[in-house]
Amino acid sequence: MSIPAARVRKAKCLGNPPNLLESETESMRSSIPLYDRLASDYEDAFHDSPCKRVYDLLAWEHVCSLLPRHPAVIIDAGCGTGRWVDRLLRLGHHVVGIEQAPEMIKALERKRYTSQFTLVQGNMEQVATGTELADVVLAIGSLQYTEDPARMVRRFASWTKPGGTVCVVVDSCVALVLELIGSGKCEEALERLRTAKGVWKQRGQEADLHLLDRKTLESYFSEADLTDIVGKGLLVTASAWGLQKCREAIITDETTLGALERQLSQYAVMADAGKQILVTGRRVSPP
Repeated sequence: MSIPAARVRKAKCLGNPPNLLESETESMRSSIPLYDRLASDYEDAFHDSPCKRVYDLLAWEHVCSLLPRHPAVIIDAGCGTGRWVDRLLRLGHHVVGIEQAPEMIKALERKRYTSQFTLVQGNMEQVATGTELADVVLAIGSLQYTEDPARMVRRFASWTKPGGTVCVVVDSCVALVLELIGSGKCEEALERLRTAKGVWKQRGQEADLHLLDRKTLESYFSEADLTDIVGKGLLVTASAWGLQKCREAIITDETTLGALERQLSQYAVMADAGKQILVTGRRVSPP
């Protein structure tokens, strides 16, 4: 098992990633300033917001089913302030976290993790990592901010050992469009469909993101020679009821709401209705 030698290191770059269609694709506005602004209380949002807490719990349950029972190497691409790093380390795994937002990195360093955690500082599309390093590669909410998600999934596959798993979670294009229509923002909904791009606005900062659907995301996994591809929807009830009613249902009876969500997630046809889409695939041969 090969693990980066330094516990915290600046990542080497492999050169600029190619654009999908350079003549048609504008560069994405970086998410770094936005995440820097959120870093000080980023993890609190997942405790304070009922919807965020539940979809995070559902995602974690799915990921737990993928983790080896023995201590393993997990790459957390876009690890933020270490919300999932904490959980993975408690299970005895070695975690390689990739993060580029300086304030998020400062929050990670304040946690003073043991040598079971290696921080790689840099853009996940450019950092130099070992190939066939990880038993599991996770990208929880980070893939959508990359310039080229398809290429990034191929990189994830190259980082994964044969028999290992890649798991990503992204915002759902369909769910966002339904939310916008429900709010009377029909023109914006149509624009999101036309461009497959979204804008996340928080605390005076804006970041561009790709809006993906299950079929497109699964096609990226297939192109990366990943197999046993499975797509699931997280927080489908938010699309069915609206966010406010979903919040109320969680506050009233989170156990019942969670049980319904677990059943809905078993049906691939419902994946696009989830506020988030979770897709997993297994590597069986070099990508």
